[in-house]
This record gives sequence, structure tokens and C-alpha cells, in this order.
Amino acid sequence: AVVSTQSTGDLEKELVGAANGTRFEFSPLSRGVVKTLSERIAAVGGAALIIDYGENTLTSDFTFRAFRNHEQVNPLEDLGLCDLTADVNWRDLAANVGEGVKVHGPINQSDFLTLMGIGERFKQMYGKVPEEKRDSFIHALDFLCSPDQMGARFKVMCITRSSDPTPFCFET
Repeated sequence: AVVSTQSTGDLEKELVGAANGTRFEFSPLSRGVVKTLSERIAAVGGAALIIDYGENTLTSDFTFRAFRNHEQVNPLEDLGLCDLTADVNWRDLAANVGEGVKVHGPINQSDFLTLMGIGERFKQMYGKVPEEKRDSFIHALDFLCSPDQMGARFKVMCITRSSDPTPFCFET
């Protein structure tokens, strides 16, 4: 059984076979946000582009953590002085969109940025970057796109009306 003060939706179906006492994270607030976005898109059009880190699977890993000065710290120490974060469960977000919309992705950030032309933009901008900043410019591109940096860790998901065409970077 799932013990929660919030509605868990279809979460119990996903937990079939999990060992007794296994803990899973889910975010009722995230579900509400994606539901509200999808209702708005279905009603008036537009799209939502969501970019964050996380996985497309339900995990028993405890992803809630805190950072201070770019270092991971105990979330219960230095309250109010740390950035608190948790991974996005992309599959859970996609499962909680409303009627009249389609979910595209998620895809890796590196794939998204490549399809959106980051390589071409980098080439255009590189010559305009002062010589002393070119190494950091190259490092920034690597940090965004490299699979061992943000390129695979961050994902991109798009929500559109069901009647809208698939955005080109999400075509398979």
C-alpha cells in the first residue's frame, strides 16, 4: 500500500513488485503544474517546454538534496541558506497531463540543443568572443552538451495541443 497525504494517482500500479518498505519520491505539486499547463495549452494553444534534470523512470533513489556554494550539503543544516532540489520524474509528469494535449520527449538536452543548432550558433559566436574568454566559452558548450555533464543528465519535454504537429526536434 502507498502511504501518502496526497493523491498518488496511478503510482500504486507502478509499485507492483516493489519490496515492502521501499520508498519512492513523487511530487504532487509537479503533477498540478503540468496539469494546469496542459489545460491552458488545450484551451488557448501554445506549448510548454520543460527543461530539468531527472530520469524517465520511477526510482527508489532518494533524490532530494541541498547545495550551498556548489557543494552538496545536508538539507537540514543551514536552513534557508541552501538551494533545495530533487530530480524530475519525467514519466510521472507525462502521465499527468490533461486531455487535448500531446507530450513529446523527454529527450536529452544535448540532442535538443544540437537539433536546435547550438553547433552553428557556437561557430557564429566564437569569433566574436574575446581571446581571453574563448576557453570558458568552449567549456560552457561542453558543460551544456557533454553526456558526462549536463547533456544527458538534463532532459527536455514539450507539451502541445493534440492537433498541433510534432516539434521538429522531437520527431523520431
